[in-house]
Amino acid sequence: FMTVGHKIPMLGLDNAFDEPALREFHRRTQRGTGLESIDYACELKIDGLAVSLQYEEGILIRGSTRGDGFTGEDITHNIKTIRQLPLRLPEKKTIELRGEVYISRDDFERVNRLRRETGEGPFANPRNAAAGSVRQLDPRIAAGRRLKIFLYGLGEHDLDVKSHMEILDYLVSLKLPVNPHRELCRGIDQVRAYCHRWQEERLHLPYEIDGVVVKVNRLEMQDLLGHTARSPRWAIAFKYAPEEASTRVKDIVVS
Repeated sequence: FMTVGHKIPMLGLDNAFDEPALREFHRRTQRGTGLESIDYACELKIDGLAVSLQYEEGILIRGSTRGDGFTGEDITHNIKTIRQLPLRLPEKKTIELRGEVYISRDDFERVNRLRRETGEGPFANPRNAAAGSVRQLDPRIAAGRRLKIFLYGLGEHDLDVKSHMEILDYLVSLKLPVNPHRELCRGIDQVRAYCHRWQEERLHLPYEIDGVVVKVNRLEMQDLLGHTARSPRWAIAFKYAPEEASTRVKDIVVS
């Protein structure tokens, strides 16, 4: 695959695995902004593959993987197989979008069933299935996997927006796929409630999530907080514990 440089790096996120870590993130944010009350944009953390989409004059010209955050791979031929994604925007905008490519639970089961029937090994999880699909040389294979995408942000742009929620609303206005379960939370207690609610409800979603992404909503506060070499200081991923199940060893073959 040809390589693609990201003019604005696609940084990863620091993780919080429990409530104390989430509250410590909030305290750091308070110290960094000098504000006592902070609004957070909360979104489900889709378990898929991060990608960048480049539109020029409203036309989709390039899709690329996140890669190492600074350089990714050109996967335009496979990105264009995602039916939710318009090849042309209703506005002649030159803009870079960021999103997560994923595969639904039903399609994951369907793909693995087909792979077993043809003697291929099944994918271990939907994330691996999505990542393997966008890196196919033949776009017909990617099309058969029925990939989907949720957009969650911007790279390069010239929009006059003040908050992350404004960005998401703008993407919706362009008829782009944005997760409907986003929520503006007033303070860390509402963030905590959102995280715990979706920990229970995630099993009812038609796709897999592995946590919640929490972002400071105001863009000027994001700029003030800045970022480290690998992650923004204004966002964190609250990660859920992996699902657990019992298993039984039926046989052991010694060789």
